[in-house]
Amino acid sequence: MVANADVSSKWYQEKLGFRVKKKMDLPQHKLRIVFLDLNDFTLELIEFQDSLSVATLQKRVPELRDRDHLQGFVKLGFQIRDVDVLAAELKRSGVKLRMEPTDDREFHDRFFLVEDPDGNLLQFFQKVN
Repeated sequence: MVANADVSSKWYQEKLGFRVKKKMDLPQHKLRIVFLDLNDFTLELIEFQDSLSVATLQKRVPELRDRDHLQGFVKLGFQIRDVDVLAAELKRSGVKLRMEPTDDREFHDRFFLVEDPDGNLLQFFQKVN
C-alpha cells in the first residue's frame, strides 16, 4: 500500500529502473494501481484513498513504535549480482540506506536495506561463498 501511486512509481523507476506496465484507476473502489516491471518481475503499487499511514496509527496506538512492529508484509527482498555497486548507486542518487552492506555468514549472503517513499523496507542481497 502506498500513499501516492504516482510518487512511488516515479521513485521505483528513477532509483531502481522499473518500467510502468499498466495503470488502473478504480474510483468506485477508491483505488489506483500501478504495475511496474523489471527483469520479468512485476511490482504492484496500490493506492487506496482511505488507507492510513504508520504515523496516523502511531498517534492512535502509542505502543506502535515503528512499521517493523506491524503484522503483515513489511519487507521485499531482491537477489542481485553486486550489492556494493547498487548500494553505491542508490546513495549517489540520494537514497538513504537503512543498513549499509553487511555480510551474513549464516546465510552466506551480503545485503543492505533501504526504505521506499512509503517506508516499505527493501532488502537487496547477493549470495557469497
